[in-house]
Amino acid sequence: MKKHRGKQSSPLDHIHATAWTASFTTEFLRLLWIVEATLLDYPKQQALLEAVVGGPVFRDRELAPVPDDMREAPAASGTGGEQKETQYRIAFSDVL
Repeated sequence: MKKHRGKQSSPLDHIHATAWTASFTTEFLRLLWIVEATLLDYPKQQALLEAVVGGPVFRDRELAPVPDDMREAPAASGTGGEQKETQYRIAFSDVL
């Protein structure tokens, strides 16, 4: 594999693959399938974007004021004050 050059910012910069493995091929194919599926869903994505952009809107003055003590995100419990990341999955069929 190609010798790496340039800025090094962590010890991980010193770990380099020496050959293309079967697991690389599998991972690459999975990535291609994800890109392909994303492109196939483009018409649905476009329709969803148009529905959101063309839908009803509200003004900030229509919302209740936010108290000062509610302006900071709460720390996740049991994590030593670190924020907990949450992931959501929304299917296009759920919104169209």
